[in-house]
Amino acid sequence: MFFFKRSLEERVEKAKKDKEELNKLIEIYKPFIASTIQKKTGRFLQYGYDDELTIGMMAFKEAVDSYDKNKGKFLNFAKMVINLRCIDYYRKNEKYKEMIYLQGLYESENEVACSQIENKAIEEYKNQEENKMRKLEIQEYEKELKKWGIEFLELVQASPKQEKLKNLYKEVAQFIVRESDVLDNLVSTKRLPIKEIQQNIPIHRKKIERGRIYIIALVIVLIGDYKFIREYIE
Repeated sequence: MFFFKRSLEERVEKAKKDKEELNKLIEIYKPFIASTIQKKTGRFLQYGYDDELTIGMMAFKEAVDSYDKNKGKFLNFAKMVINLRCIDYYRKNEKYKEMIYLQGLYESENEVACSQIENKAIEEYKNQEENKMRKLEIQEYEKELKKWGIEFLELVQASPKQEKLKNLYKEVAQFIVRESDVLDNLVSTKRLPIKEIQQNIPIHRKKIERGRIYIIALVIVLIGDYKFIREYIE
């Protein structure tokens, strides 16, 4: 009888759906996780004492969940995700900033070259994650627009071509969001408060009516959790 030993990549695929297999992998690769983080910190770490190792295990699990076997070896991918999460952790903790700076000063030329390659991989991973989040955000935005009776294609067609008009509609949207009573009125009636707008902003009624879809779409972005879309309009 022949016994077939599964590759790590196959075990990772199984671990995505099998919690017991996932726990086994994390336990087996604790030394790998610790080694990866210690190369960043330059100091010995202990499980149960150092937060970085907990971050590392969580990052290892994240790597398992998001791994695509077509993208290469799992450990290379896991190392990239662990390093990325550690960098995020250090950036959020002021006390580590000096350590990161000093570490950068004493890197050798080879280490700098490796770091550049690693940073490029991390940047690519971050871009991929941002693209996923951006798609999800657009999907949620489309759902919200439909609640207002607006189709996404309608919004595209209604978007003004002139930058000056875009800025004017943006000013109208910002006014609505600033004034809680005006905003409440819009949300409850789904109609633009034209009278209040004209009392505060010099704009013709017909221009407001023509920009209804675009203005409401801007208001939805400004009051909602739409990080990427907000960056676009700002």
